[in-house]
Amino acid sequence: MASGTFGAPVRSRLQVTLGAPPAPPPGLRPFTGADVAPLAAAMWAAYRGTPDETDVGDLLGAAREIRLTLDGEYGAFLPGASFVADHGDRPVGAALVTFYKEDPLLAFLFTAPAHAGRGLGRALVKASMHALAGQGHATLSLAVTRRNRRARRLYDRLGFIEIA
Repeated sequence: MASGTFGAPVRSRLQVTLGAPPAPPPGLRPFTGADVAPLAAAMWAAYRGTPDETDVGDLLGAAREIRLTLDGEYGAFLPGASFVADHGDRPVGAALVTFYKEDPLLAFLFTAPAHAGRGLGRALVKASMHALAGQGHATLSLAVTRRNRRARRLYDRLGFIEIA
């Protein structure tokens, strides 16, 4: 969400219309409560050094953001549309989806840097899109920092467009 605070990141709101996206690739699984601590480490690693670093702040802040998401701070958490990517026996990325202001919202998407560039972010978003379409939802929205070019390229390739 856009912020007028000096120094705070300015965000764009993006949205994609859900059709019948292909089934997500194998290797993803639904989010579980046991994922909070290991995903906090992946989230902090993913946010560190990016335009969104101040949103998380540190490892404890990442865990707090994940808990707030589960507790409904950004809308009702949708576990049936939230997915985790594992490497070996540990989570390395996630798409956390909520139901915010009458629409599904991709509240968080992140991949640990050691696993970036392998298509995990794309696969996670597609898994969420597929699940939401199957649940009868028509759109998926998100807020992205305007300076986060890497994320914006991903969302553009997935068909998201900027909305007012």
